[in-house]
Amino acid sequence: MSTADLPVTTCLAPWFGANRLLAPAVGEELAGSRWVGIPFAGGMSELCYLTAPTILVNDQHRLIMNLAWVLADKTLGPKLIRQLRRLPFHPDILRGGQIASTTYEYCDVDFFKGVVEDERRLHAATWYFVACWMGRSGKSGIDDEFNGRLSTRWNANGGDSNTRYRSAVSSLLAWRKILQKCSFSVLDVFEFLDRCEDSAGHAIYCDPPFPKLGGRYKHKFSVEEHRLLAGKLLSYQNARVVCRFYDDPLIRDLYPEGKQSNAEAPEVLTLNGPSQAKSAGLF
Repeated sequence: MSTADLPVTTCLAPWFGANRLLAPAVGEELAGSRWVGIPFAGGMSELCYLTAPTILVNDQHRLIMNLAWVLADKTLGPKLIRQLRRLPFHPDILRGGQIASTTYEYCDVDFFKGVVEDERRLHAATWYFVACWMGRSGKSGIDDEFNGRLSTRWNANGGDSNTRYRSAVSSLLAWRKILQKCSFSVLDVFEFLDRCEDSAGHAIYCDPPFPKLGGRYKHKFSVEEHRLLAGKLLSYQNARVVCRFYDDPLIRDLYPEGKQSNAEAPEVLTLNGPSQAKSAGLF
């Protein structure tokens, strides 16, 4: 996707720990891949920069995956955008979105299956978007993402929160084009990776909850799961693997070849394959 075609808001939801800054570099690392699998989708910033003809996007957070599915749908996507455009930036609307999202979050796992559920899918996507974008930024995906008041600006210092919401809505047309190229799943990460083929031309981008800071996420990831994940990712011999973390002693131990990106908020990107030496200059 060219720079001119990028959405103004380069994440589908203002995810806690979203990778907006390094997302273009991830796209460079995965350029030329024919198939890309993403087991931890989160806010999906990286999708803006991926060019593979087949992209499989996965996350166990069903509400963000439902939002992506609805937006990509040829019928429900335009309906979603029209509904969101009409909503006022109002505390009662936000509270309604939080209550509805909490309700849908704990629905039966079969809720998102079947054509007869399309209107409920649309309803869930609408209110989840409201809960994400009318509230405080950077709360999506964490334990208390459906708490908090309307993000109201009481002075002229900084950007206006209503403008942020409207920009996110206006970006959905560009996001539709991105998401229509994708397929979606809601699998456990290890079930997802077990299905990924270790083949040339395949790539995996992995952005799991970070050690320590990742404890705020709704879907948490233990130290033991990090060890299992490293063992799985390091077993790939032919597929391209790119994995993002904050710098941490555990990560240095599990991925000794990680590259530090900056000193202020140090991130490491672990890589395999022939361009690893090139990557050291990028991050």
